[in-house]
Amino acid sequence: MPLVAMLATALTACGSDESGGKAPEGKTDGEKVTLRFSWWGSEVRHKALLEAIDIYTEANPNVVIEPEYGGFEGYYQKLVTQFAGGTAPDLTPLSVDWIDEIAVKGDLVLDLNTLKDYLNLDAFDKEFLDSYAVYDGKLVGLPMGANGMITLYNKEFFDRFDIAHDTVWDWETIHTIGKQVHEKDANAYLLGMFDYRIFLQPFVNQLTGNQWIQNDKTVGFAEEDVTKAFSYYQQLIADGVIQPVAESSLYPDMADNLQWQNGNIGMMFTLASTIAKVKTYTPGVDVAMFPVPSDAKTSAVLVNPSNPLAINKKSKHPEEAAKFASWLLTSEEASLVLKDVFSVPVVKANADKLVEEGLIDPTVAKAVDLALSNPGEPVNGLSSNQELNQIAQDILERVAFGKVAPDAAASELTERLKDKLALIK
Repeated sequence: MPLVAMLATALTACGSDESGGKAPEGKTDGEKVTLRFSWWGSEVRHKALLEAIDIYTEANPNVVIEPEYGGFEGYYQKLVTQFAGGTAPDLTPLSVDWIDEIAVKGDLVLDLNTLKDYLNLDAFDKEFLDSYAVYDGKLVGLPMGANGMITLYNKEFFDRFDIAHDTVWDWETIHTIGKQVHEKDANAYLLGMFDYRIFLQPFVNQLTGNQWIQNDKTVGFAEEDVTKAFSYYQQLIADGVIQPVAESSLYPDMADNLQWQNGNIGMMFTLASTIAKVKTYTPGVDVAMFPVPSDAKTSAVLVNPSNPLAINKKSKHPEEAAKFASWLLTSEEASLVLKDVFSVPVVKANADKLVEEGLIDPTVAKAVDLALSNPGEPVNGLSSNQELNQIAQDILERVAFGKVAPDAAASELTERLKDKLALIK
């Protein structure tokens, strides 16, 4: 179902404010209020957010917003250190992978339902918020966009190797076509980096139909399911379907991978929100559905809010932070500045306006529509737990380098996850 259609029903039913959220903006009175707003991203995102801040503070002269921004690498470590030291910013987007530690277990950000008088929540699709931004009954942040995992491919690469653009991808097709590509050109690979989130978890979820980690703190798979995933991964590496891990590991962000930029890698699995950055290096890209086998018990297609914007529980000015967040994510004025730097806006009126004026990259819009057409079950908090994810990632990397056999890796993974889950309160 297209994004605009998905949002229409709920927005019509709740009678949302067609002003696009200007009501919560307000004017501040009295003493000057200073808010720290931190984020990560590309130069395009930085420029857009800085412009939006200038617009808001000009209309609200008693508010000072101090921007803090940079790249993604190291952002999480810096943020948790700031929270631990009581120096975290008033506002920060969250990656969905951090929500369990920061918002649920850590209880470090406000439940935005407590600030509803300062937020234009009616502008959002309630079903989307409830499914993707509410954890343990707590609205952890306002979605900065609708995001989804898709297959992003280089059109020129596909043409060079006679790969049909309308190929329906599953794991078998990837192996078959990827092997053919590498046999034709030993320097070419169908795929770049694989990691826990874009391969291991969805592959196993498709086999089981379960959450990776169940809500009762048990693993949602059998060892044989993970053995199958590890064996498949080793086969991709052996047959040259995927770029050697010794090379791909040098680039945590696939967009920066020189082999990708030079046209020697055909496709990647990524979120819609990353497409703008990828296009700065490789403009000739298109999107396809994430691989889903015909017998999959769930698509496991990741759909989530693009970086829910959260408010620090220790903010001295939560109401003013809420007013700014609401304006930033619901006003038409802000949407015309941000465009699709956080993927497609969740607010229907703004998405419609941007589509109408051609201000959303059509590839991004297509990517979100694809993901939303067959979403997997929303990932629960435990399945996004950073410590649990790191265990899986470490073992996946050891499998990739041939340091552990698939069956031994599956056994180790299962036992280590169980041991860590026993320590999680």
